This record gives sequence, C-alpha cells and structure tokens, in this order.
Amino acid sequence: MELTDFEEAIHHAMRQYSLEHLTVTEETSQENILEAIQKSLAVCRLAGINSEQHFKKIYVYNADISTLNIDWRMTKKGLNLMIILTSSMNEKMAQWLWELANL
Repeated sequence: MELTDFEEAIHHAMRQYSLEHLTVTEETSQENILEAIQKSLAVCRLAGINSEQHFKKIYVYNADISTLNIDWRMTKKGLNLMIILTSSMNEKMAQWLWELANL
C-alpha cells in the first residue's frame, strides 16, 4: 500500500533513527542486521501493519570513497522491533534489550 505525499511527510518525520548513527549495531554483522530488518518487515506484514510507516530503505552516497550504501530509516518502534529480532548478542545489545524490557 503506497503512502500519499502527506502521509509520507508525516512518517518521514517519525523515522528519526538510522543504522548509520546507531552504536548498538557496531559489533553486529551486516547479515544479522539485514536479517533482523527482514524479520521486522515480516512481523509488520503478518500483523497487518504498513511497514512503510516504520521502515524506509535509503541510499547514502559517500563522496570521500565514491560509494553508494544502503541504510534504513526507522521509527522508534521499528528500531526496537529490529533490535529485538537481531540474532547476535553483545553488551550493547543486551543493555538495549534490558531497557526495552523496562518500558
């Protein structure tokens, strides 16, 4: 289901988290992160939630090394879901999960 321009503008403002800026994912492999995002998108689909409200793939150009990288913008709920579904565990991930459990 495509979002209207107005809906996209609202959801864009809510998608304030990006993998590029998260220290919690530093020690996690790209494969584990992508797997967690795919699982998160599946959770949205199965729950009848429009995943575009919480996740958006973006392309980031790095002019220093002339590369184009894929990143994801997420809402807080989308980010928390992705963290919960990440299969690898490290100290930062454990602290994040503990904080989520306290919500």
